[in-house]
Amino acid sequence: MLARCGTPAWGVVMLFSWLRQRRRRTLAASPFPAAWDEILAAGVRQVAWLQADEGRRLRGLVAVLLAEKRFEGCAGLRITDEIRVVIAGQMALVALGLSLDFLDRLKSVLVYPGDFRAPRRTPLGGGVDMEWQQDQEGEVWTGGSMVLAWPRVAAGGRLRDGARSVVIHESAHLLDAHDGSIDGLPPLPSAHWPAGVAACREHFREVLDEGRGVPFDEYADTSPVEFFAVASECFFQDPHRLWRFDRGLYDLLAAAWRQDPRRRVPASGLAR
Repeated sequence: MLARCGTPAWGVVMLFSWLRQRRRRTLAASPFPAAWDEILAAGVRQVAWLQADEGRRLRGLVAVLLAEKRFEGCAGLRITDEIRVVIAGQMALVALGLSLDFLDRLKSVLVYPGDFRAPRRTPLGGGVDMEWQQDQEGEVWTGGSMVLAWPRVAAGGRLRDGARSVVIHESAHLLDAHDGSIDGLPPLPSAHWPAGVAACREHFREVLDEGRGVPFDEYADTSPVEFFAVASECFFQDPHRLWRFDRGLYDLLAAAWRQDPRRRVPASGLAR
C-alpha cells in the first residue's frame, strides 16, 4: 500500500532525508585532514586542475563518502587511508555536478590486491548453461557492493592507464541504474538523449569496422550499458580526445554528468 503525502510513513521518509542531508552538510563543512589532502594530490591527479570552489566541493564529497561507505580488503589486502581516499576522490570527481543520491545504493567497496576471478554463466539452450571464471578489474553487485582491483584504481587516479578508470566505469553503472534500470541510459537530461547516444554508438562501430583509431576501448561496443560506462571513462580521463572524436557524444555525456572536464583538464594532461 502506498503512503500518501502527509501520512506518518511519508513524514518518516522526509525526516530521514532531512537528517541525512544535515549530516552530509556537517561532514562536508568539517576541516579536511591534511593527510587526506596529500593522498588526493598524489593519487587523484585531476584534483590539481580543479577551481577553488570545485576543490572544496570535492573534498566535502570525499568526507561524506568515507563516512557513509564501508571499505573492505579482500584476498589479504589491508585497507589504508590511501586506498579509501583515492577511491572516494575518483567517485567525488564524477559526482561534482550531481548530488550523491546516485551512490545511495552503494553500501560497501570491496578491494582486491589485483584482478579477481568472477563467475560467469551463458545459457546454451535446452536448460543447459556454460559456466566459467573470468578475470575482472571491477564490478558492481546488485546487493550494494562495488568490487575493485587496487592496481587498476591507482593507475586510473594517476592517469597512467590511458583513458581508463575502473572507479569511473563502475560509478557510471551506478548512475545508469539510478532510474531503476541498467540500460545504458542514465537519468536523462533530454528526451533526445536515447537517439543521440544510439547515433554515437553507430558512429563508434563504423570507425571500428573501418580499422581507424578510437579514443576508448572497443569493449564499449559490446552493449549500450558498456558504451555509456567506457565512454564516461574517456569523458573524464581524456576529454579533449573524446571531443575531437565525437563532439556530439561529448555533449551528451556533459549533459548526463552535468560538468565539462575539457574546461579544466589540460590538453597535454594525460600521461601517454
